[in-house]
Amino acid sequence: MAPDRSWIIGADPGCDLVVDRPTVSGRHCRLERIGGGYRVEDLGSTNGTFVNGRLINRLTPVSMPDAITLGLGVPMPWPVDEREDDARSVIRIGRDPDNDVVLDEAVVSGRHARILLGGRGAVIEDLGSSNGTSLNAPGRRIDRAPLSASDVVYFGSLAVPAARLLSSGPPPIGEPGGADRPRLTLSAPAMVLGRGSDCDRVLDEPTISEHHARIWRSGGSAYLEDLGSSNGTFLNGRRLGRRPVTVRTGDVIGLGSCEFAASIEHDPARRSSPGRVVVEARGVGVDLGRSTVIDGVSMRLGPSALVGLMGPSGSGKTTLLRALVGDTRPSRGAVLYNGVDVHEHDGGARRGIGYVPQDDVVHRELTVGQALRFSGRLRMPGGANGPEVERRVRSVLGRLGLSDTERVPIGPAEGGGISGGQRKRVNLAIELLADPAALMLDEPTSGLSSEDALMVMRLLRRLADEGRTVFLTIHQPGLDAFRLLDDLAVIARDAGSGRPGRLAYYGPAYPGALEFFEPDAKPGVPPSSDEILRALPRQPADAWADRFARSVPPVEFASSPSGRPPEPPGVPPTAADRLRHAASQWYTLVCRNLAIKAADRGNTLALLTQAPVIAILIVLVFGRGAAAETTGESWPEVSKMVGSTTFVLGLSALWFGCSGAIREIVGERAVYRRERMSGLGLGPYLASKFTVLGAIGLVQSVVLLAVVHAGSGLRGPLLPMFGLLLLSALVGVAIGLAISAASRTTEVAIALVPLILLPLLLLGGSLRPRHDLPTPIRQASDLIPARWAYEGLLTLEAGRRPTWRPPASVDLPGRRPGPTPEIRDMAEHSFPGRTERMGPRASALALATMLVALCGLIALILRSRDGA
Repeated sequence: MAPDRSWIIGADPGCDLVVDRPTVSGRHCRLERIGGGYRVEDLGSTNGTFVNGRLINRLTPVSMPDAITLGLGVPMPWPVDEREDDARSVIRIGRDPDNDVVLDEAVVSGRHARILLGGRGAVIEDLGSSNGTSLNAPGRRIDRAPLSASDVVYFGSLAVPAARLLSSGPPPIGEPGGADRPRLTLSAPAMVLGRGSDCDRVLDEPTISEHHARIWRSGGSAYLEDLGSSNGTFLNGRRLGRRPVTVRTGDVIGLGSCEFAASIEHDPARRSSPGRVVVEARGVGVDLGRSTVIDGVSMRLGPSALVGLMGPSGSGKTTLLRALVGDTRPSRGAVLYNGVDVHEHDGGARRGIGYVPQDDVVHRELTVGQALRFSGRLRMPGGANGPEVERRVRSVLGRLGLSDTERVPIGPAEGGGISGGQRKRVNLAIELLADPAALMLDEPTSGLSSEDALMVMRLLRRLADEGRTVFLTIHQPGLDAFRLLDDLAVIARDAGSGRPGRLAYYGPAYPGALEFFEPDAKPGVPPSSDEILRALPRQPADAWADRFARSVPPVEFASSPSGRPPEPPGVPPTAADRLRHAASQWYTLVCRNLAIKAADRGNTLALLTQAPVIAILIVLVFGRGAAAETTGESWPEVSKMVGSTTFVLGLSALWFGCSGAIREIVGERAVYRRERMSGLGLGPYLASKFTVLGAIGLVQSVVLLAVVHAGSGLRGPLLPMFGLLLLSALVGVAIGLAISAASRTTEVAIALVPLILLPLLLLGGSLRPRHDLPTPIRQASDLIPARWAYEGLLTLEAGRRPTWRPPASVDLPGRRPGPTPEIRDMAEHSFPGRTERMGPRASALALATMLVALCGLIALILRSRDGA
């Protein structure tokens, strides 16, 4: 059958399609069109014509998706009119706004490339761009190549998953400085922005309040005002107060997870952060102590990408992840979100980032539903009863397949609650409540079976396909999980050398990473991600890093080198703003602590039974002696029993408070650190601990005093004695919280308990009176809360007991020589009235001062640990 049309292709200028390459013959091949199909024939060329890698020697049917090369390396060009006719549709890609896919990045040309969608597949063509188009690796430039949804296309150094390009109506992906931000201007003299239906611009985002902010024009200027939102309004990365500030064209306005570019020329258009966040690491190095853990790491994480991070143990994977998420400040370099330095501007930048550490960030005593609801109330506006929280929780539960576990206790990691895979999904669900623009995860598949690990990876793949930037550390994933990754970063570090970890590879995961580390792999051998870690010890880390640097172009950053927005004219939030937000956090934390106590019945029951058990024991040991009739002969013995009773009474209150608080902070350190990164205030956190533990201490003090006072025949005034006991219990709580905050593990906290209890016992003033102690020890005893609790309680009790005129033969401290015996009360033995006694008021003041000082110490410890 005669062809409808034919084209001669070769290096000869007289050919229909001229390909001027050294390996192309003058008349290399002929392309023919017959009906609706094509065929190609080699014309005796020197280097041959190949179709899909096979040398042809006769007329061969072909289609546009086929890989046809002149020789082994020169793609055969198709006639322009044929390419357009064969394609059902064309997707044009570039920086110009009239493209179908707009990539507003400096490395992308105005008309960079196009995708031809035909009946047999898709083909991508470069349109003579400045920085070239590459497929599945930054250095693999193509003029034309078949395209599948699993490919990654590089426009210069900008990586974009092919699935995003092939999907219908893809949104603009980037702009200089990070993600594109729509312009926000006024269509009326004033505009209210928020989640409420009555707002001028409704922003249905979980981190936005009902009436979030207002922008208006007055004179020739525009102004922005926060309306008391829970998560704040930001101008160029700085949070505003209630007073309005001036807004200029080009300023970046942040409302929850939405960002706008201020303008007075275009209509406002909302842009949600998910899918449009660009994370940049620029020469990041981190020193811990005297050791440099990682150094010189530069990478760019684009939107809609699932990126893995691999490396041997101790190479610095978690350190790099914590630097990227803003938890660890780099010693060198910078981390930017959409062009904003996250460590310099910690307001709006971090709030759009979800971080799932390797440790659980949930309380195992709570059910899955409770954990999500409390986290939602802390991270989302609307207060403790907001219906938006409930709607969001149910949406996330259904999305992650956790609806059936809503009422199931999370339980310990060792078993007895939800499964390991469900536990990982619950930790992820906590972050998805705020609908973050990017997710950073530390070993999300560790400890899981291969099936559970693959399930988690597929879930992360779906989240990335929705437009998020997903970055995770991972250790030797299975091949199915490995293929789900778009890109892979590998950190290499020489074991025992003391040298820092280096970026040994960053590019396509499969098969690019395997080909980089195993270029001579044997054909037919199944590939495995284990080959990457096995290959690393074969060369020094610096050699891998140098090889990688030579294999790809340098990372191209579109934003300015500093990445820092201009200094804003904002003002800090008002006192009313801070108080309202702190009160909401305090209430939620108190409710959560109470729910944890209610669920942990065994521990709570032990706390509540301490007081009656110890009180009964005090009565059995000291009660009869303290309640005995006081006579001249029995007075010394009764005085001794009264002193012992009041001392143990105060010591018990201190101990109850300390033991109840010893695990409170160290036991939830991972939860605390993550919530601090999400905006949890230190004041509300400490206040919630004192509220719940103080309430328990109050009940314990009432029971303790009631039983001992009645059973031991004490006569002191109940209300002042109760006040001293409650103050002692609160000081004990503060001591316990300070130990808990300073301890790395629960075991360390418990091991420190004897160091607290024994000084309370030895220096409290009962075993040996204070005036008998050496001067340095006596002065140190003034710092012991048990000493002040003992003096206060004993002097109150002595005030209601009969006095005594001891005979001259009895040696008492502080006695002055004279013929007339002095009148003594029952506190004289430990606290002589003329030399040592300060009184109950001084005791209360001393205890209160210690309480305040300990609270300050706890706050300092926690602040120092925020960046640990």
